[in-house]
Order: sequence, then structure tokens, then C-alpha cells
Amino acid sequence: MRRGTCAAQGGAKGVTLKFSLRLVARRDLPSKKLDLEKRATGKVRSVAAKIQSRRERPTRRQVDLTRAAVDWYLARYYATKEDPGVASMFLDRDRVGAFAVDRDALERGDDGALFRLLIATTMFQRRQDVQILRILRGMRPADVAEVTDARTLLRLVEQGGCARMRTNAELIADCDLAKDPRTRLGCCAFAPTRPCHLKRHTVALKRYGHFGKVPTSAALALREAGVDGLSALYRLVLSSVRSPQERARILEERLSVIWRVSSKIACMFLSALTNPDLCEWAPPWTRGIDWTHFVVIDSNVDAFLASIGYRGRGTYEARRVFLQAVAREIDLSALDRRLHRYNPRLVQQALYLFMSATNRRSLSQDCSREGVRACRACPRSLRTRCALRQRAGSPGDSKLPAGAPAVPFSRLTRSVVHQR
Repeated sequence: MRRGTCAAQGGAKGVTLKFSLRLVARRDLPSKKLDLEKRATGKVRSVAAKIQSRRERPTRRQVDLTRAAVDWYLARYYATKEDPGVASMFLDRDRVGAFAVDRDALERGDDGALFRLLIATTMFQRRQDVQILRILRGMRPADVAEVTDARTLLRLVEQGGCARMRTNAELIADCDLAKDPRTRLGCCAFAPTRPCHLKRHTVALKRYGHFGKVPTSAALALREAGVDGLSALYRLVLSSVRSPQERARILEERLSVIWRVSSKIACMFLSALTNPDLCEWAPPWTRGIDWTHFVVIDSNVDAFLASIGYRGRGTYEARRVFLQAVAREIDLSALDRRLHRYNPRLVQQALYLFMSATNRRSLSQDCSREGVRACRACPRSLRTRCALRQRAGSPGDSKLPAGAPAVPFSRLTRSVVHQR
């Protein structure tokens, strides 16, 4: 009887155990399915990443086309007075008016010269360079002096007493500076009747309604970084960070907290202070900084990338990495002994200027002024990408063309520009 009872009990336990195992197995099914889905998703992502990586690796053809543009730039514009967007342009009063900085002051890293250069650089966005240069030349010296003096700007903040510009974060998020559509004067809804230096600045700078915040934002950002000027910021980064690459990244990051300062503007400013091949003198911040990090990517560079079949991601970093990879394949020192072997900023400068029809039309030494003869001397692979290409018998075969770009903005170019 005991044996039977024990057997029955044992059998019941066995059935219960099997039933429990089945329940556990059923409960595990969703988690196993989820694991399989995760693994599958991981594999798909891995394959997609590999494909994307291949797309962002330059081909031999892309390198050759870029080298041709670099050859054109070195022959036509490099180290000349007309080369736009490099440090020497900001020394020339005929080009930038009262924003011009003194070469000796810039070379020794004077804070006043550095801040003036920064404010002038921020102007070069969303408009053609020739238009920005016209605005810079047209500004009154007194207005330029005020918007390019960090100490004066901080004093104006204290005197104004506005709760919406006590800090850079408040200025960016809360200040509703604009331009009155009727009078074109500066205005705001928070304190419409209160006089404010931001309202004056947005009129003087002749840009968007909220652009008057830029100089004050720069001054506040420096104060909140715990430094009394840009040279002190440079020294702080040198002393607190060991890697030249990381120093370059942090400098770009610190400047990008300023209102309307993007990676493009930060790199344009920093390359003027660090790149030894785009300065006629020793740049003040070259020491200890990886200056090859600073690449200026605008719509002209995007247009060239589209023309050579760039299929990578549209992020600024992805395009920077691609241009750096292309530049590694071009030995610049073999093309010009004055140059470093690797300089992605110079390579990018060549692409920018080659594709910039408005800049080239305004420059006296551009090859487009030589008519068809110059186009015939250019490699076919390059001239088919030229925005100022001329053909025999066309209205512009002996003078500046009025024509449209030979390479239209492709769907890829538009998508890249929109992601900037």
C-alpha cells in the first residue's frame, strides 16, 4: 500500500514537474523569439554599417577628381590676395572694412583681434560671401567697435538689466529678439519699450532679426567658461587636455555653444588661427592642436561631393571624415613644396572655391575671364563640373558667363544641405 501510494505520489510529482517545465518553456518562447529578433536586427545593422562604411570610403576616381580641383586651386588662387575665407582676407580693410584686424595683433593672439575675427566669421552663413563682404564694409566703425569688444558687451548686459540675457542659455532660449517687419528696427515682445543694445546690434549687422544676439552670446559664453578672452580659452584647453585631437574637438565644441555658431563657423574661425598652409605667417594656435580637424563644409563643398558621387551620411562629421580620407590620398607637398603633405582644410578650400560661381565672378584673376581657351585647357573631368563652364559659340565664350551651373544640384546634394 505504501509502495503504491509512493508510486502514485511520485507519478503525480513527475506529471506536475513535466507540466511545469512545459509552462516554463512556453513562457520562454517570447524571450527566445525576442533574442532571435535582436540577433537578426544586430546582423542587419552590422551589414548596413559595413555598406555605409564602404560608401564613406573614397574611391580612386573620387580622389583623382578632387586632386584635379586642388591642382586648379593651387595654380589660380593659393597664396594670392583674392583667396576668400582664409586668414589674410580678414586683414584686408578693402574687403572687410572696419572688421579688419591687425596682423601683428592676430599673430601674437591678442584677445581684441581674436574676438573681432570671431564676430566677423559668424557673419558668413546662409548668404553669398560677396553679400556678406558688402555688409562688413558698410558697417560704421563705431558699430563695429561695439559688437567686437567683449568687455563692452558684458557691461551693456549689466546695464540693461534684462532677465533674458543674464546668461548665454537664457539669451538663446528666452530672448525673442526680432526685427519689426514694417520699420526694420529691432524689437521684442518681452520688453517692447525698453532700449536694448541687442536691438541696435541686429540692425547694425543687417542679418536675421535674431542675429543681434551673436556678439553678446559670444561674450557670455567666454565668461561662463571661466576665461576672460579667447586666448585664455586656448591656454585652458592646452593645460587640461593632453591629446591634440581632443583639444581640437573641445575648442570646436566650446565655440559651438555661441548663438548661430555651427561646426562650419567654428572650423572657419579655428582654421584661421591654426592652419599653417593657409596663413602667410605663423598662426597663433598651431602649437598643441590637431589643425587637420578643422574642415569648413558649406553648400559649395556639398555640391562637389555630390558631383563625384558621395553617398555617405549627411552629418557634418561624416562629410568631414570623408574629406579627411580623400586628403590622405593627395600628397600636397608633391604639388607644392610649401605645403604639408596632408591638409584637408586646404583640399576643402579648393573644392569650395571651384564650385563657388558668385565668388569667382567677383574675382579678377578667375579663369572664366579668359573664355573658352581656359576651359579647353582644363581636364574634361573637371570642366564638366565647373559652374562657369563656357563653350565655343556661347554668349559667354569671350566674357563672363551668365550661365547656370554645369552640374545641377542633385537630390543627394539637397538632402545633404538640408541636414546641415
